[in-house]
Amino acid sequence: MSGKFVKCKTCSNEIASSAKSCPKCGARNKKPIYTKWWAWTIAIIVIIIIVAGSEESDDSTGTSTETSTKTTAKKSKTTATPTTFSIGQPITTKDLEFIVEKVGTAKFVGDFYNNSSPAEGAIYVTLSVSYKNISDKPKGMFSKPSFNLIDPKGIKYSTDYEAQMTYCDSDSKILSKLNPGIKVRDCDVYEVSKELYGNGEGWKILINSDRGYLVKIVEDVSEEWDEREPPEGIYE
Repeated sequence: MSGKFVKCKTCSNEIASSAKSCPKCGARNKKPIYTKWWAWTIAIIVIIIIVAGSEESDDSTGTSTETSTKTTAKKSKTTATPTTFSIGQPITTKDLEFIVEKVGTAKFVGDFYNNSSPAEGAIYVTLSVSYKNISDKPKGMFSKPSFNLIDPKGIKYSTDYEAQMTYCDSDSKILSKLNPGIKVRDCDVYEVSKELYGNGEGWKILINSDRGYLVKIVEDVSEEWDEREPPEGIYE
């Protein structure tokens, strides 16, 4: 019987463990956080990320010399000037091969039921890219690249995630490893001032992988502009 009773944290009165509040002082009988379903969900996600990171670390490091070399390479990555490529030109790293297939613009993305539009005076810059694991080992989530839009002054634009979710037809998986020989497609969307973007001259795509790689956007992208209007009645 004693196992079914707990002490009130406010007045120390002995109450039933299932009671919602103390009958003496009225204080809530809070259950330990580990009994909450959402606490277990967060814990599982954290464990998955830690395991994925440790497995990838085991795959990519073997000796202290290799670790030291990679640390040095990582430091140099932040200071080295990225090589500039063109749209459609393969970019080969030690483990991955990238191709920026298309950069365009859009007044809206999505369809009638699931869509997103930029703010007044802005446009979406859309990116379609593919990459392939050319190594002999699976690559985890921490090896997968990220992308930024770079303006002529070097300012980084991050992903508009709401627009990306409605635009992207991606087969890249967040928690799954990319196995050797597998090629996946990915995409990104950025919200940009239409006046600043102009015709795209001087803008670039930055691929963040083992180091930075820049892809020059063609100077005149007017033919790439998606001038479709949102479907009739979409905002009614």
